[in-house]
Amino acid sequence: MCAVRLAPSQLVVSLSYDLNNPIKIRAKHKVAGMLLLDRDHANRLEQGWNVPGVYLLLDRPDGDGRWGAYVGKATNPGLRQRVLQQLKDRDHWYRALLIRYESNEDETLNSSEAGWLEGCLYDHLAEAGQVDLHNRNRPQDPTLTDDDETSLIDYLLPIGSVLRLIGHTLDPRNPDAPDGGGPLITMIEPSPEPVPDKPEPYVSVFGYGPTPYLLQNPTPEEVMARIAQLEARTNLPIAEKDLDGSA
Repeated sequence: MCAVRLAPSQLVVSLSYDLNNPIKIRAKHKVAGMLLLDRDHANRLEQGWNVPGVYLLLDRPDGDGRWGAYVGKATNPGLRQRVLQQLKDRDHWYRALLIRYESNEDETLNSSEAGWLEGCLYDHLAEAGQVDLHNRNRPQDPTLTDDDETSLIDYLLPIGSVLRLIGHTLDPRNPDAPDGGGPLITMIEPSPEPVPDKPEPYVSVFGYGPTPYLLQNPTPEEVMARIAQLEARTNLPIAEKDLDGSA
């Protein structure tokens, strides 16, 4: 069993102005070249990808973040022809991640190297808490020497970063994470529109109600008392104000 642990790696992502083109991904200072291909655009894959390598057929993650995958290798025919064949053989995948040797155009992975990478990827995905594999059996090629295996480790390191980049995490989120372990985007319920408070009716310092001179169903005694209060406040008899036409 492959014991190498996937680790984050710096990635260089190349996006085309044409949204139908695949996304090219290169691990910085590594030998692995990767291509993220949408199923609907598999027929657009360039002939340059018809070389030996390894591929992952990815299912869409569900609401809990779980996702399915199929791990495969291609030797002869190469990756392009193998992926086109998988369009007919498997209908579960929506994207494919292709991995090939990148550093030298004159060199490619041989069958044993591709088989070792295929088996290692299978092991890591099988151990992951979020992945359901469609492979019936573990693929393997035990013919590599220890030195050959060591030289292939650089292929494995960036793959976990690529999967995370495209939303395929290997482990369940920690429910105690600062954001609660929920999705990156949460629905925020809008606050209800504030209902304006009904304005209180104006009440003067004398308790007259909506206007300073209005009394609600006053008694004669209340009227005389209010008049006396107003006269004391203005120092002018109410009757004189009425006669002068002021106030």
